[in-house]
Amino acid sequence: MVPKKILLSVSLIASLFYSCSDDNSSKEIQNIVDTTAQKNDTVDSFTQFKYDMVISNIPFPFEMLDKLYSAKIPFSQMSMNPSSNVSKYSQYNAKALGLGVYGADLSYAVTYEQFQQIGSYVKNTKKLAEELNIPMAFNQEMMDKYTKFKDNKDSLARVVYDSYTEVDKTLKNNERVGMASLVVVGSWIEGLFLTTKTFVNAPNHENKKEIYDIVWKQKLHLDNIIKLLEEFKNEKPFADILADLTDIKSLFSNLEKGSELNEKEIILLQQKVEKLRNKFVAGM
Repeated sequence: MVPKKILLSVSLIASLFYSCSDDNSSKEIQNIVDTTAQKNDTVDSFTQFKYDMVISNIPFPFEMLDKLYSAKIPFSQMSMNPSSNVSKYSQYNAKALGLGVYGADLSYAVTYEQFQQIGSYVKNTKKLAEELNIPMAFNQEMMDKYTKFKDNKDSLARVVYDSYTEVDKTLKNNERVGMASLVVVGSWIEGLFLTTKTFVNAPNHENKKEIYDIVWKQKLHLDNIIKLLEEFKNEKPFADILADLTDIKSLFSNLEKGSELNEKEIILLQQKVEKLRNKFVAGM
């Protein structure tokens, strides 16, 4: 079992493992990144506090995905965001969302010990992180550890955790709370999508109650995410994302609680989540 703290925001740091980014691509979006950083320079202390609280209270999708794995729900590579989609992410918001989505996909592969799937997703998340001007947080010693433990789920998660503090600190010190928030949204939506999508495709499973319960718990996390994004509601793409998340929240409010959920309700939720997730993977 991966320690809970390790499960937090893997998408923010798994992206920094290996592979080289394209220098020309980085230069092309540098003005976008600089402009974004300038916008977020005015983030007040209360917004910063909200971000810290959201990060502290939203477990990375590992928690949901581990429930799937424990319940023996079959792995579905088809449900993952194709690695080739990375070429669609040209704007900073699409890159930040993509960074979160690919981080969740990476975690999905790690959880299911599908280590042959990891390479391309680590490469993509690293590429997006570099283009968003998130500094490298891995020295050669850390890179060596990743190579050494790349086929060991728990050890790999621990390597990721060792890097999280530095990456999170960098984002906060640069006051790029808006960008960091999009990464969180991307990873959370993809984790919920993978959970509901693969579960819907495995009907009549004997461990339904556990899956229903972990899905229901996402309501609280969704409330926290919405509160954070409301600080940026006058900016695109935050306004559009808020509208979709509010729609999902309305559905959550009408669902049965916890393990009392049923398959019909899970299907409705899955469809709502997939609609927003598809916008993210298409380069919203």
